Amino acid sequence: MSQRYRNLLSPIKVGNTVFRNRLTASRSSPRFSQGSEAYPTEALITHYATKARNGAAMVTCGGVGMPHVIPEKRVQLFPADRMISRIPGSFDIYTADCRRRLSDLTEAIHFYGAKASMQIGGYVPVKFDVSTGIPCEAPFEDSSRRVGEEIPADLLEEVAEDFARQAAVMKQVGFDGIVLHMAYRLTILGRFLSPLTNKRTDQYGGTLENRARFPFMVADRIKERCGKDFLIEACVSGSEPPGGLTLDETVELARGFAGRVDMFQLRTSNIDTAHPIGFNLQRTPFLPMAEAVKRSGADIAVVTVGGYLDLDVSEEVIASGKADFIAMARGWISNPDYGRIAYEGRGEDVVPCIRCNHCFRSSNADPFVSVCSVNPVWGLEHKIERMVEPPSVRKKVAVVGGGPAGMKAAVLAAGRGHRVTLYERSDALGGLLKTAHNVSFKWPLRDFTSYLVSQIGKARVDVHLNLEATADMLKRETYDAVLVAVGSMPILPPIPGADGKNVVFAENIYGNEDSLAEEVVIVGGGEVGIETGMHLAEKGHRVTLLEMGERLAPNAPPAHFYNMFRDAWEGQPNLRCLAKAQCTGIGGNQVSYADADGREHTIEAGSVVIAVGVKPMSDLALQFYGAADRFFMIGDCNVVGNVQKALRSAFSVASML
Repeated sequence: MSQRYRNLLSPIKVGNTVFRNRLTASRSSPRFSQGSEAYPTEALITHYATKARNGAAMVTCGGVGMPHVIPEKRVQLFPADRMISRIPGSFDIYTADCRRRLSDLTEAIHFYGAKASMQIGGYVPVKFDVSTGIPCEAPFEDSSRRVGEEIPADLLEEVAEDFARQAAVMKQVGFDGIVLHMAYRLTILGRFLSPLTNKRTDQYGGTLENRARFPFMVADRIKERCGKDFLIEACVSGSEPPGGLTLDETVELARGFAGRVDMFQLRTSNIDTAHPIGFNLQRTPFLPMAEAVKRSGADIAVVTVGGYLDLDVSEEVIASGKADFIAMARGWISNPDYGRIAYEGRGEDVVPCIRCNHCFRSSNADPFVSVCSVNPVWGLEHKIERMVEPPSVRKKVAVVGGGPAGMKAAVLAAGRGHRVTLYERSDALGGLLKTAHNVSFKWPLRDFTSYLVSQIGKARVDVHLNLEATADMLKRETYDAVLVAVGSMPILPPIPGADGKNVVFAENIYGNEDSLAEEVVIVGGGEVGIETGMHLAEKGHRVTLLEMGERLAPNAPPAHFYNMFRDAWEGQPNLRCLAKAQCTGIGGNQVSYADADGREHTIEAGSVVIAVGVKPMSDLALQFYGAADRFFMIGDCNVVGNVQKALRSAFSVASML
């Protein structure tokens, strides 16, 4: 083992349980690996086992506590139409078949030396809530906001018993512990803790002691049923919006949970911000909450979560005593060999998560498949070995284009033993990712670009910059295969004046912001258009954005991204975004548009930015056919997409060489 991360990788004892290191995998899974099965599928088992094999000290699973029935009473607690599959699994833990598959899951995790944990949730009849009339926080924009009536105190005994029943089943099938979710005011436990949702006047409301009474009861029942060595981890919002739980109260909670709960995980105030994206410039924004609990001296293991990926940062957190464990979800997703990298001391080889949150749902327009933008294998773990064969002979390979698809393909091909030469016509690698270099909120993409460039060097790919390859040139070099990744080009819309001197494409404004007029109009309200508008607004321009559709950024990831993205653009004072506004003409100093009712308006603007999309440079790519025995088109020149689609195409083609 490398000594570079000796504290992060050191064992720790919690109660009578020894963890092999301080890295845990918080609950996450490929969302579409489960269908209607009421038990963990082989795909889901493989996913969780992979985290264990990868080095996680504990792997937290999900699927229990979803809409179902209490077996003893056969009470239907949620209507059948609420049995949704947004979160993988709705396990029927009281059937022998499900228990057998859960046992397979824990055995797979234990095989690789990790502890297994399961998040559970007690059943509450759908008509009830902690207090009457307070909407539940919707985790997704299209979720219904259920409103219930105050649950009677005598029914809380049954709910607590149901938590204990579930925990006992988890112990029976081999889990080492369970997780009680109390964050974001989503579950009954968290809604009891928060004064924003707990307005009760009985012994379960009012003071912090009263609000914590039911969560304490649940933890006590589980320990009574399962024994003191059965681990309980509580996930709690460290602080909430005004009027809600304060950090000082959370510290008091930690003291109260000591002896009842073994691990105390500190999260943020709501479910979206718990998955920080690039608009949050802090890499680990929730660490101060964990520090506060550690400083209090509470006799409980403290877990910090949110944005962790950099191994040097995590090492410092543990070494300085700010937390006892680092919990991650996206770190394990973006890196198929995260643990091995840590043990070998190669932090520079960690693949940066670009914080796009495509791992939840890429977009409403994409198929129901689970993807990671930077790890093309994620979601395919259970079958990738059948899909990819080792190379039979060493080949001489040319890659044309140094964008993300070209770089990824070159690195992968070189890693499979081929001799690879990459041709890039500009003076630097990166392609369209280079537009992120001076944009404040695109720092995750900057990190990823730097990573890819460094991996090109490590893979010993022969790189030629400032050289535009031609088919004849490649023929003379007698390559066995040519991979063409020449990208895309912007679309010029059929708008009068769109070819004027004051008009520029979005990709060309970066580095040239000062050449634009003070008043700017952007035509196109997708992600690219809005991000361009935000950037120009930050640079001091006054920007108006026109989107002809009903919704801005319609293809942005809907889960744990869109709401934060919208908050970011709405919070930019120099940016005005208009939906249902179709640009009808561009002049020298003004832009005209028609609103939803067909009325014409004009905007004064000295510069106009076009961001209505791109089209593949397929004709250019096809010119390279015949330059080698094998010919492939990858990335945007084949099918226009995003980083995820570019890297998946690069991986699939490189795997065929």
